[in-house]
Amino acid sequence: MQYLNAHPLVTNLPVVLNYFAKRGEREEDFTVFLQDEHNLVLPGGRGIPRKCKAGRIPSIFNSAENYLVRVVNERQYKSADVIIEYNVPNIVNIRTSKIFKPAIERKIVYGPAIPFEYSNGTARAIDVMTNIINTQEPRRASLVESLERRIPGYRNVQGIYDLDALRSTYQDAKIVVNAHQTWHHHSIEEFRVLPALSQGCVVVSEDVPLRENIPYHEHVIWCRYEDIAEVTADVFANYDSVFDRIHGQPGLSNLLASMIDDFEKSMDAVIAIPRRTGSVASTVSHLWRHFRPNS
Repeated sequence: MQYLNAHPLVTNLPVVLNYFAKRGEREEDFTVFLQDEHNLVLPGGRGIPRKCKAGRIPSIFNSAENYLVRVVNERQYKSADVIIEYNVPNIVNIRTSKIFKPAIERKIVYGPAIPFEYSNGTARAIDVMTNIINTQEPRRASLVESLERRIPGYRNVQGIYDLDALRSTYQDAKIVVNAHQTWHHHSIEEFRVLPALSQGCVVVSEDVPLRENIPYHEHVIWCRYEDIAEVTADVFANYDSVFDRIHGQPGLSNLLASMIDDFEKSMDAVIAIPRRTGSVASTVSHLWRHFRPNS
């Protein structure tokens, strides 16, 4: 098995590894591409490849302007057997734009960033936190300043380089705040939002395009960038009731479990597609392995 773009903080990687471990996949020629780039990007944003095409999704700032369909590592989209996409809005942006042939679209699977079992323990020492690496980015520097000014118990936590440390940090935090790094890149930062939510944090996030397509969107507090500090302060003042609404019932834990089930079903469907190969015998053998009777 070959994993393209895998690194320690790709927080949907454990979901993928667990899937293949359960299915007993061992084929060395099978390639999985873990896509972790923002796809919904407005014109003028950095890191936009040449020939980047406009999509059909309107900007959350201006409905007259559409997002581009930012595809990084296009070669890996074409060569991989499976493309693991880390958020649903990215997928919607790709599919509505029709920039790829159906054969490539069929290989795209939403792999939710749920690296940990759900936990909602409430012994938490950090009132409000962000985990911003580059605090010099103007947009995030301004956010840090406004949170420091408004909320005495706020901390920006850095130096997290593995999943165990990430889990421990989220289990110690009451509220996690998320904002886009730039004014142009608007795909949801699921690698931050969903793992925090899965560990019992209340998540306050800047709004995102295609929010209603996100399976867990009703369990996140959404707001405009300009309102983040004020909304976070209000959530903190009413923390117990907000926590109970989000984490006090089994609905969220059941939802996260269903998201894993949906991922595995989607993977089963993609795996069943004959892999690219020049050998007819190899293709027939692949199909037999996946469709042979259990007995």
